[in-house]
Amino acid sequence: MTVRLGLLAILDQAPGYGYQLRSEFDRRTGSTWPLNVGQVYSTLERLDRDGLVERDDPAEGAAPGDGSTPGEQHRLWRITAAGRAEVARWLGTAVDSPDATRDELPLKFALAATLPGVDVVTLVQTQRRASLAKLQRLTRGKRAGGDPGAPGEFAWQLVVDSMIFAAEAEVRWLDHVESRVRRASLAERQWAVEATPGAPSAGPTAARSDRGRGETVRGRS
Repeated sequence: MTVRLGLLAILDQAPGYGYQLRSEFDRRTGSTWPLNVGQVYSTLERLDRDGLVERDDPAEGAAPGDGSTPGEQHRLWRITAAGRAEVARWLGTAVDSPDATRDELPLKFALAATLPGVDVVTLVQTQRRASLAKLQRLTRGKRAGGDPGAPGEFAWQLVVDSMIFAAEAEVRWLDHVESRVRRASLAERQWAVEATPGAPSAGPTAARSDRGRGETVRGRS
């Protein structure tokens, strides 16, 4: 979710001042995506430029601001019809996760697997310990939460659940990487043995040769 769409969805409920929108964003996302006031106001300015919100400028001589920035005057923001349509489109459309990844973890292991002299299994074990520690921290944090029925707490637990599932998937993926690396290493060693001149082979050709010798012995007998 972008901050842009999050603020727009909040404004779809009621007009608000910048500082109020920041507080509402924090409450509705379980305090898992902290915003600074400057980010809120710059986002609102872009929404205004795009015709998705409009602002009521304070009257001349109005009392200063909403407490977010020294000297900032009250400026009420409200959503436009185009903004409401954008919120409806966003809520009614599935999130399109990218097919490619820029996540450091899989890219790190992909590169490490191609570098000579790198013990990928040791890297996996180091990362697994860190991932399991993160999973334990998230689980303890969720259990230590407050009233799960409170709106802010419920929102926070939804986000933490997602982080827990992602950490569990990360650990399973690391198990998969270690298994694949070990199998690949075993296959390479086996190939090296079979490629050695004079080394015995257990392949199909050897099996056929054994059957042929057996048939010859039986024929002579």
